[in-house]
Amino acid sequence: MRYYSAKGIVYIIIIIVLLFMTIMSVVGKIYIMTLVLSLVGAYFLWMWFDTYYVIEDDKLLYKSAFLKGSINIDTITEIIKNKKMFSGVKAALSNKGLVVKFNRWDDIYISPKEVDLFIKKIKEINTHILVTD
Repeated sequence: MRYYSAKGIVYIIIIIVLLFMTIMSVVGKIYIMTLVLSLVGAYFLWMWFDTYYVIEDDKLLYKSAFLKGSINIDTITEIIKNKKMFSGVKAALSNKGLVVKFNRWDDIYISPKEVDLFIKKIKEINTHILVTD
């Protein structure tokens, strides 16, 4: 099953500001700036429509534009709910999500819309996962 990322207000504001700035650069005939802003805006839109997570067999697959990978669910040790993460791997579009700790030192920040369903599905595969709030 595919779980799409929750979308936060910060990304909405960024996309609106980029759109406004792109329009202003077209009106001002600053074509280099228009090109750069269009490329940055296209990347943010790509992230907006292409950020999701899939639980398949014993793997958690994640994708967010260029960023993609997989985690063996058996290696997940802890999931921290409603946590913000300012560094590390982020495959999320919201500032409230889950920090998934796996292996010994690895972690990733994700933000599925259906958090409880997502955690329930992962815990069906690995019951030893500690879920903290």
